[in-house]
Amino acid sequence: MIKFSLPLLYPGLLALLLTGCSSSALRTDAPPQGLPEQWQSTDTESTEPAPGWLHALNDPVLEALVTEALSASYGLAEQRALVRQAEQSLVVAAAPLYPELQLELDAARSGQGSGNAASQFDAGLNLGWELDVWGKLSDSARQASLTLAARQADLASARLGLVSDLAAAWFELQAVEQRQALFSRRLSNLEQNLEIIESGYRLGLGSALDVYLARNDVQSEQARVEAQRQLRIEAVQALQLLLGRYPDGRWQALSGLPVLDAPLPAGVPGTLLRRRPDLTSAWMELLAADAARALAHKQRFPALTISAALGDSASRLPELLSGSLAWSLAGGLTQPLFNAGRLKAGEAQAQARVEQLEQQYLGQVFSAFAEVEAALSRASALQQQYEQYLQAERNALLAEELAFAQYRRGLVEYSTVLEAQRRSLDAQTTVIGLRADLLTNRVALYRALGGDFASTAPESPAAVQPSLSSANLSGDQDA
Repeated sequence: MIKFSLPLLYPGLLALLLTGCSSSALRTDAPPQGLPEQWQSTDTESTEPAPGWLHALNDPVLEALVTEALSASYGLAEQRALVRQAEQSLVVAAAPLYPELQLELDAARSGQGSGNAASQFDAGLNLGWELDVWGKLSDSARQASLTLAARQADLASARLGLVSDLAAAWFELQAVEQRQALFSRRLSNLEQNLEIIESGYRLGLGSALDVYLARNDVQSEQARVEAQRQLRIEAVQALQLLLGRYPDGRWQALSGLPVLDAPLPAGVPGTLLRRRPDLTSAWMELLAADAARALAHKQRFPALTISAALGDSASRLPELLSGSLAWSLAGGLTQPLFNAGRLKAGEAQAQARVEQLEQQYLGQVFSAFAEVEAALSRASALQQQYEQYLQAERNALLAEELAFAQYRRGLVEYSTVLEAQRRSLDAQTTVIGLRADLLTNRVALYRALGGDFASTAPESPAAVQPSLSSANLSGDQDA
């Protein structure tokens, strides 16, 4: 850096540098092509999803678990710490917009040889202020403000993700427990069947092969029950980790899975951008990068500073500030002339960063659309499968009961009973899985739509929100 006096350089540079200020790196182009006005699924409502989807699941135990997880989650505590860091970074970035006042107190004692030593006391107030002529300091503060908004959106996204993961883990645990109960009931029935078959064999009414097949069924089902018990322990541990508890794998008995019949209002694709906190975070990161690009551009401009000083010196401390105070007032201009391309490269680097985040944001937008479309399509397919398998379950249970009754009368072979039992077990297990899949997919759809789980949405950060018409981005931060 080379310093020049203010009257020498400033008038000639002002007009040149004002014309050198560039506009924002974000351009307003046509919106992305092919965006539909409605979601492709025909089973959804176009009204906006209301907040409070957790209550719509009608599970008070899950709501209590969510309250516990929100206060105990280590991941949320980490995100809150990041928000606090960003808040202080904003204070740091905004401070140069104001004058800086410093108090200096110095004391020294010096002498030569064996002569008398002399004391010197100095006191002064120094005031320094860089004028924000080009908006450079404002860009720095704006970048910090947008970064704070991004961290706040990250916190909201983490809250939504935690609740969604917790709900999915809760329904998975309920499904595992229902399958375990199903296998236990089946084991009890097979043991009763074995007693009947062995009794008939002893009376000469059955074959040894039927006895061996029945014993094999019992032993296989015992192994299945043990495997399911281990799966329940693992499902409990996964839930406990989300709750911030020690994963001991122990949990009390659970109720059955709820059934949701009401359709979900999914809104329209164009409103997704303002509902999803992860998209809000990506947008704020992009705007912050553009502010950083503007700041890098203006680093090549002169810095205009004003400084003032007021002070006094004395040989004795009581005499300090008792005499006439000395003062000074100065202005300075610092203009970078040669830095081996460092500032130009920094601006080009910031520009490339903006372009990267722009493409990243657009990719996230279309990924969000894909998540909603997939969840909506999956919901329709799962509902149809569930209705068909409910009927299949009823038929399989009747067939199993009828097959064993006919076997006892000698009308069918035991292999027919085995096939009926296999079909019954498959149907019942599938119904439990589909019921859990419907609930899990509903939670995934809530998450994809960006709906808030609480009845009243938390305060959103005061920052620029994107609209669909600006999906290819717009803005103007520079002079």
